[in-house]
Amino acid sequence: MTTVAAETEPYGRSLAELFAVQVRRQPERCAVEGPELRYTYAELGALAERFARGLAAAGVGRGAVVGVLGQRGPESCAALLGVAYAGASYLPLDAALPPERLHGMLADAGAVAVVRLPEAGRLAGAAVPVLRYREVLAAGEAAGDGPFELPGPEAAAYVMFTSGTTGRPKAVAVPQRGVARLSVANGFFAPEPADRVLHAATLSFDASVLEFWPTLLNGACLVPVPSEVLLSAPELHRVVRERGITALFLTTSIFHRIAEERPETFAGLRYVLTGGEALRADAARRVLRLGRPQHLVNAYGPTEAACVATAQLVTEVPAEATGVPIGRPIADTVCRVLRADGGPAEVGEEGELHLGGGGIATGYLNNPEESARRFRTLVLDGVPQLFYRTGDFVVRRADGGLEFRGRRDDQVKVRGFRIEPEEVRRALTAHPDVTDAALLARADGTTRQLAAYVAVRPGSAPTATELRAHLAERLPAFMVPATVTVLDRLPLAPNGKVDRAALPEPARAAEPGRPGSGAESVAGTVARIWAAVLPAARAEPAEDFFAAGGSSLLAVQLVARVQQELGISDLHNYQLVTELLGEPVLGAFGAAVAELVRTAAAEPPPAPADRWRPDLSWDRPRIGTAAPRPGWRTPHHVFLTGATGFFGAYLLRELLDRTDADVHALVRARDTDHAHHRLAEAQLRYGIDRPLPAHRVRPVLGDLAKPGLGLSELEWDYQAGGADVIHHCGAEVNFLYPYEKLRAANVHGTQEIIRLAAARAVPLHHVSTVAVVHGMGAAGVREVSETTPLDHVELLSMGYTESKWVAEELVRGAARAGLPAVVHRPYELSGDTTGHTWNSAAALCEFFKVIVELRLAPELDLPLNLVPVDFAAGAVVHLATRRPAVGQTYHLTNPREAMLGDLVERLRAYGHPVRTIGYHAWVDALLDHLADRPDHPFAPFAPLFTTEAAGGGMTVEELAGTRYSPRLDRSGIERDLAGSGLVCPPVDAALLDRYLDYFHASGFLPAPLAEEAVGV
Repeated sequence: MTTVAAETEPYGRSLAELFAVQVRRQPERCAVEGPELRYTYAELGALAERFARGLAAAGVGRGAVVGVLGQRGPESCAALLGVAYAGASYLPLDAALPPERLHGMLADAGAVAVVRLPEAGRLAGAAVPVLRYREVLAAGEAAGDGPFELPGPEAAAYVMFTSGTTGRPKAVAVPQRGVARLSVANGFFAPEPADRVLHAATLSFDASVLEFWPTLLNGACLVPVPSEVLLSAPELHRVVRERGITALFLTTSIFHRIAEERPETFAGLRYVLTGGEALRADAARRVLRLGRPQHLVNAYGPTEAACVATAQLVTEVPAEATGVPIGRPIADTVCRVLRADGGPAEVGEEGELHLGGGGIATGYLNNPEESARRFRTLVLDGVPQLFYRTGDFVVRRADGGLEFRGRRDDQVKVRGFRIEPEEVRRALTAHPDVTDAALLARADGTTRQLAAYVAVRPGSAPTATELRAHLAERLPAFMVPATVTVLDRLPLAPNGKVDRAALPEPARAAEPGRPGSGAESVAGTVARIWAAVLPAARAEPAEDFFAAGGSSLLAVQLVARVQQELGISDLHNYQLVTELLGEPVLGAFGAAVAELVRTAAAEPPPAPADRWRPDLSWDRPRIGTAAPRPGWRTPHHVFLTGATGFFGAYLLRELLDRTDADVHALVRARDTDHAHHRLAEAQLRYGIDRPLPAHRVRPVLGDLAKPGLGLSELEWDYQAGGADVIHHCGAEVNFLYPYEKLRAANVHGTQEIIRLAAARAVPLHHVSTVAVVHGMGAAGVREVSETTPLDHVELLSMGYTESKWVAEELVRGAARAGLPAVVHRPYELSGDTTGHTWNSAAALCEFFKVIVELRLAPELDLPLNLVPVDFAAGAVVHLATRRPAVGQTYHLTNPREAMLGDLVERLRAYGHPVRTIGYHAWVDALLDHLADRPDHPFAPFAPLFTTEAAGGGMTVEELAGTRYSPRLDRSGIERDLAGSGLVCPPVDAALLDRYLDYFHASGFLPAPLAEEAVGV
């Protein structure tokens, strides 16, 4: 006997309870009808209960995940319901997938067992028990038929996999409330007991959820059929008529095909639902005219929102419409449309759709980075709520409905123009002979071209030229595809959507004489440039770039010259540098360049989104309490890294001035004399003209990039056993290198520093950078306090900032484990407050210089948050000796910043004729300037202005602008510096003038053209 708990609100009840209601109401009605087997609701309920008992006998507890291997049918219905009755979550598995893929899905979902349906083959090598369907039923029967209490809704309804940006699918656990609100009183699909609903979707495709649960939770009959039925319009028409189907769901691509070939299939049906891609207006009009169902519904929703989030009842489609709205939110669903700056979009304004409510998953299983990127907390009516960031752009209509505009992932950039493929697709399908279309961005050598594929009506034969002319009448020239390939029909993937991977290469004429058209000529060109850049090189295939005298700056020059001579787009700059650094051998680099010229990807392939995950999952040392306890308030022994750098040099000076400690400075050097020379030279280079006291400064020969910091065991023990405080300021700073190249020094080096501090819990002061929060700005976060958790590493788009993000997280993780640690995030470290000496090799200084050289400045809302280096170093030392390290973060920022426009005004006042132009026009001028100057000091920083940030549609440098960069709260540092006498001077005209005086006096900037001010 089954016991059902009382519950008035349907979305708060378990799926098992909701199904049991139908079993009681209409036990003899048909629940599922296959070709050879049918079950009534009473029979299916009994099977589900027996199956649940069998799972319990096999050790499956409530909250567990159970794989179900096989296809839809009466048996799968019993199995899925049985899992729900057991209080577990089902994981649908397609038997057609390779075993290795299935094993990975089971592991990622944390499944405890797999149920193999009768028609499914064996699953060899599974790490969990594989239970045969009939064995589970037999075990349930043997367990008896005593009282059976249905579970509550605590467990997820199911776990389903959705595609991942890295190629690895992501596991989504969908709550039972999400399925309940999809199925009961949902506002768009209301099956009745007399309805017969087609069940044709593969179980591992979330369309099956829309077919299965609304049918069985409303007392209708589910009719499973082979998926192949959907691929033939005549066969689908026959099945609908012969099996008495009254409701069905089709993916948009299949709906388009049936609308063209057999629209009468839909005539008179109670419900025709479609979704998955943008619905074409002409297809909807054709169905309404020639095969109108009672309800035609355009549904929208991702797996993360339990399949459907919005729906539109389509009753008419205006003649001028090119698309069909996706409608309003369904029951228990909230939609928020947000602009790029995080604010709500107005009516008629485009924004990204965020979904909230009971149907939203809580994240991706075992994938915190991707979960943090796509799931975010928004405040709704004063209450924080979880929302899913869809990546889809929509427009809210005046009537409250939503219009789909396209996916963020689908946007492409061709010759500098951003194109929405959906707009081009709609224009193509407006041609009378075109039934469907798909757009791809394809590579043509090293340039990106838009390629169109069209399916045409039988008997018609429009030419590519005709179709391009059709588009030219409706679209700007840059949106007209370079190629149009005519097909009988578009290939479909197993989920019913267009299979873009199966689209053929577009036909085109050969292009003789194109630069670099042959691998041999490309390799020869690369070898010639190699020899020119490296005078000592032999230019032999096996020659190592660095062994031949190469450096990071020479790597930039080599790549720039290769790009210039072979006409390779700047989009591939970062990719080429990565290829060179990854395997710095002439033969390998020449082959990589030749391959790029031959088959250049539409955009450089993205780095794996989780490449830093192993570094965050390291074997963190135990935090000990060995004697002697560190005397951080009055330190005698300070361990310092980065002392030969700009900030480190001033930090060394402040430690000497503000404490009585001996400073043990880690230095890469041949010997102690060389190390002393490097430390002294850094002091002079950065304007500190006092000699270092040799009796207080002890160089420690080592290297951040080496295991154990390159220290001997004796030296390690001495530093670990004697340090009172550690200041970790060292890092490899290179804006061109990928994360992998910087990992050793910036990530593994930080791990070694943590190990050094761990044994005695030595306070660690880690110098980071405010750039680590730029990914949060790209994700729409508008303010970051000193206590805001760090997030969105996947949106940083630069190896250096990625490595600093990971290093900061390592320190924070150690702090949570008990290590006294502090993170300092300085903004732009500028010249000191007395001599105003800068690190003129820094990106910002070179940026100022190239503005003067070009006599052009970009229209860019870039803040000049300049923090004098001596103030920042003094603040760090003061805090390290006055405040206990308890895991806090300090924003070393200037509360009174200026903007780039303020600097331009001061340059004009000094006589530099600088004119402001649009950002992209300025980037073009910059690239032209550098093309003839591959060894220009600004060349290493050019990728900041050309590399597109992940997921944001802007360059890395634009990401630092006030439009995207979050406001940084600094209340903590203001509180803890109060009374110290340390005050950060404002970035006003007086400070900017002092810096310009230094740049002119040092010869870094050329003398102005005239003393008088220069007009705009």
